[in-house]
Amino acid sequence: MEILNAKNIIFLGIINSLEEYYSISKSIEEINVFEELEEYNKKIITITEEEIKNFFGTYKDISELRNKSYEYYKEHIQGTNIDIGNFKDIRIPRKSTERYKHYGSDERKLLIVPKLLDILKTSHYKSSEELYKKRDDNIIKFHYFTNEILLKESFYKVYITIGEDNRGNLFYDLGENKKP
Repeated sequence: MEILNAKNIIFLGIINSLEEYYSISKSIEEINVFEELEEYNKKIITITEEEIKNFFGTYKDISELRNKSYEYYKEHIQGTNIDIGNFKDIRIPRKSTERYKHYGSDERKLLIVPKLLDILKTSHYKSSEELYKKRDDNIIKFHYFTNEILLKESFYKVYITIGEDNRGNLFYDLGENKKP
């Protein structure tokens, strides 16, 4: 038999029998699922219209947004080392910053830059893959991560790729993610 704690005893004062308590108790366990979902939603990285205005001010077109986003990336992200779970000391090198300068016209990718470090740090490991052919940059393996964000009231899944070189160094590169 279950040991009843003070909270349960107070709760029992409202109901008539232990049978009724156990049927209600099952419903309470189901409610806990909603509480867990609420906790999960608190962990989602959120980027609001207000935050976007604070980070970038106004911009007339995608080109101006790209320039502002690039400057933010260069000042606040380039050269940073981060940890993602058990993957420690991941570098964000200058090479990644230069590639960012020419990064596409997807407004969403530009708008997440001010929260990029948070997105990376809270991402979830999915898989790793050894390379099947040699590369010039000594990368021998890729590690794949995902995260979810709420950007201007829409949910998006973010795919992250971390490269590992032949000495065990880890690098975040802004290149195209080909695998979830």
